[in-house]
Amino acid sequence: MRNRLLLAIDQFEPGQAAVDFTIGLAATSKADVRVVHVRELPASLRIRPLESASDAGVLVEETVRRLQTAGIAAEGCAYSDRETRVAHRIVEEASREGCDAIVLGSLRRRGFPRVLGQGTRERVLKMSSLPVIVTPPALTVRHRSRTHR
Repeated sequence: MRNRLLLAIDQFEPGQAAVDFTIGLAATSKADVRVVHVRELPASLRIRPLESASDAGVLVEETVRRLQTAGIAAEGCAYSDRETRVAHRIVEEASREGCDAIVLGSLRRRGFPRVLGQGTRERVLKMSSLPVIVTPPALTVRHRSRTHR
């Protein structure tokens, strides 16, 4: 029986760094990947979502294509749900699909949001009985200019 990973992505840089990490992990562990993106619907109907349903679908399709191009068996799905239910949807999908672990990106938070632990990452970690692999954001290297004296 093959291992199966659930890759939870978003449109931001940490979610995309998680894709790169998952390609390496799935290739070495011979795992299949289920890509999931939950389009967040704001609690207030007056606020528009950050992305359209079609944008969410394109994000999943492009990610699945990247994985498949790297030789990884992958499929995916995009959902829409209230922002307070995103973590629940990820954990529910991983369980329903028989996944062995969840991979998600990490945004390095500062201040109160970090202390309060109210992000999707923290909620998934609390709710899931599966191993959760939190990938760090991609490193950016800053070059200092050298001045000659």
